[in-house]
Amino acid sequence: MLKIRTHLVLMAAAILLPVVIFSSVALHLLRSGEREATLRGLHETARATALIVDRELSSSLASLELLARSSYLESGDLQGFYKQAELLKRANSWTVLVDETGQQLINTARPFGEKLPPFPAFLNDMAQQVMASQKPMATDLLLSPVANKLITKLFVPVSAHGGKRYILTQVFTADFFTEAISRRSTPPGWVVGVIGRDGRFIARNLRSDALVGQPARADLMAAARAHDEGLIRHRTLEGNDSYHAYTHSNVAGWTIGVAAPVDSIEATARHPVAIAGVGLLLAIAFAVMAAAFLGRRLVQAIARVAGSAAALGQGDIPEFANSRVMEIDQLHAALADAGNIIRSKQAALIKAEAEREALLQGESHARLRAEAENLGKDQFLAMLGHELRNPLAAISGAIALSERYGHGSPASAEAHAVIQRQSLHLSRLVDDLLDVSRMVGGKITLETQPLDLEKMVQSCLESQRASGCTSGYELKVTSEPVWVEADPTRIEQIVDNLLVNAFKFTPPDGLVTLTVGSSAGEAVLSVKDSGVGISPELLPHIFDLFVQGTASLDRAQGGLGIGLALVRQLVSLHGGTVSARSDGPGQGSEFVIRLPRIAAPAALPAPALPANAHERRWRILLIEDNDDARRMLSRLLDMEGHEVLEASTATEGLRLAGLHMPELAIVDIGLPEMTGYELAQRLRADAATRTMGLIAMTGYGQEEDRETALAAGFDFHLVKPVDVKHLLEVIDLCGQAAEKRKVATADA
Repeated sequence: MLKIRTHLVLMAAAILLPVVIFSSVALHLLRSGEREATLRGLHETARATALIVDRELSSSLASLELLARSSYLESGDLQGFYKQAELLKRANSWTVLVDETGQQLINTARPFGEKLPPFPAFLNDMAQQVMASQKPMATDLLLSPVANKLITKLFVPVSAHGGKRYILTQVFTADFFTEAISRRSTPPGWVVGVIGRDGRFIARNLRSDALVGQPARADLMAAARAHDEGLIRHRTLEGNDSYHAYTHSNVAGWTIGVAAPVDSIEATARHPVAIAGVGLLLAIAFAVMAAAFLGRRLVQAIARVAGSAAALGQGDIPEFANSRVMEIDQLHAALADAGNIIRSKQAALIKAEAEREALLQGESHARLRAEAENLGKDQFLAMLGHELRNPLAAISGAIALSERYGHGSPASAEAHAVIQRQSLHLSRLVDDLLDVSRMVGGKITLETQPLDLEKMVQSCLESQRASGCTSGYELKVTSEPVWVEADPTRIEQIVDNLLVNAFKFTPPDGLVTLTVGSSAGEAVLSVKDSGVGISPELLPHIFDLFVQGTASLDRAQGGLGIGLALVRQLVSLHGGTVSARSDGPGQGSEFVIRLPRIAAPAALPAPALPANAHERRWRILLIEDNDDARRMLSRLLDMEGHEVLEASTATEGLRLAGLHMPELAIVDIGLPEMTGYELAQRLRADAATRTMGLIAMTGYGQEEDRETALAAGFDFHLVKPVDVKHLLEVIDLCGQAAEKRKVATADA
């Protein structure tokens, strides 16, 4: 007869045998799947690299097409055009302007006025092809006659006023695309290359100095010419047996290849299989040991049952011993049923009491949290209502004052100033709320440029003086020129928030100290006041969203608790830091901004305005469904001498455009019947109206809204409310652009 332990071992073996068979099949499938997944990743890397190359080419193409519309080129001002082209210059890339004979007119890699050689014959042939086809073209690797470097070129045809024809060329050194593809992280040993249509390397992440300009493997190029993308196995120029995934650039037609050693691909597939195999072997060993262990425990449990039976025969109540075998445990339970029932009831009562206490505490915490959140919401809504009602009340009172005393009176002029000031306050309030939304969504972007922080702070301070915010305060300013790379609009927003905060929380006759300087390679801006100060409890949270000091009913100015949160986010986006310090309530406070400092740039001449600004009078189609806004803007444009056609719907606008043929149209986006985007597409599709200038004027002001408007056919995108002076300038620019399109269409 066999022992219990032997029975358990045989049972474990019978159970594990099919598991081992199916696991072996699964391991084989796992290895194949891992290998296929790694090869798919190789394909994705090739596609991603192609997207990087296309993105760089498309960005340069867009810049050249924008440069092609330069007014300097239209007027023949090559020096002005040279300065404008220099703004697009990037590392390892420059811009060249060539006339229709192949003579270089401008090369931003050389100083303006330096004598430049004509294009070689083969480059001139390419330029002539581009002029003939009027389509952009990217070259393979060439030798630059000016820079004496291996380069690639992107040609864009340009037709200027008067029938002149040019070629705009963006030149890229081989290092440009090598750096572009090297920025993407790849596993060690992987080779990423960009190969021209002639089969030579344009860029390579490994051994680029030796192999750029050299031919790629013939079998790779044969496969790339036969298929848009695919995978081959061959030896790289380093002699490594590799899988090579390839695809093509949609813009230039170049081949993008990514090679990975076969050993690394196979190792990736073998690694999880090896782990799974070791795990299977360990599971089998564990099963055998568990059978032996459980067999021994089962024998011991039977022996304890025999002892319990003997004790029961003697009248004793045996103690329960858990053997983890159901039948044996049932026998022990029957022997000590009464004691076990009592113990189980006691344990159940203790557990129920603990759970009830935990539920009560959880409910209490949840209620307190909900009450705090509800209170915060009520406080924010109350403050928002206060902030909105104050300027609205001022505007309402100013309107009533103007109506009572009549237009042209001193009281009317004062009312007009109040309306203008409070409208600006409302606009800034809405902008702050929108910026908070962008901040939470991570959508705030910067348009940086070299900026003198001292001049920006002085400008903001003058604006505060002009609005009367500084009256009644002692203001001390200490500053020196210090340059930073920053977005002027956002820096103005930062400084305005800190100044408004200082004046808001400082009592009349208080001192506000403003300091601009530098320290340890940083630009430092300090705003210090002698106001109400910050409590120690509030100080750690002063930059959190919707956090502000306790407001009282007699405080002249409120706030939504978003200004300092925006300051911290904007400073962080500029790579800087902001800190707050206060010795406590009534001791004033100080806010310190630190930004990376840069050297002062060479002075650049300010761009000249068009010579005929505001001289032309245009026939303008105004499409706006808000009657008040449409009538006010129409009256304003009429006072400027423009002829205005009004429409409240898109259908009426289309009818008036076809009937009166205006030079340009100002269109709201949110219209009934169809959107402003659809209306612009309809106007551009109609041969009679396709040359019209189109200006989108809307309350939708995010970057994606501007891009959508330009893609729909608009020339300009303006966000309400619009500065009148800026609007008139845009109208002139848009009208001039429409006239140029009309002339170009007639010439074609």
